Amino acid sequence: MTHRMTARSLAIALAVALGALAGNAHAAGHSVALTEQVAQDIRAKLTADGYKVSKIKTEDGLYEAYARKDGHRLEIFLDGDLKIVRTERKD
Repeated sequence: MTHRMTARSLAIALAVALGALAGNAHAAGHSVALTEQVAQDIRAKLTADGYKVSKIKTEDGLYEAYARKDGHRLEIFLDGDLKIVRTERKD
């Protein structure tokens, strides 16, 4: 009886945890995956706009590029279609 209850409790806890993860992914929009090709595309797009890109990663379902422009340090957030959705000055 105890083993059966433990297995059931574990299954319920796992289902709740997976549901929470799915909810977080949905809240952030669609998930993005940073491949070498996507990084090159982001770098090319931002370089053409006058940014000097130093690092690209993902955060909260968006691409995040660390860049400089006009002497300012910036974090540029792009969606899955590589459209800039937010820019934050970091200096």
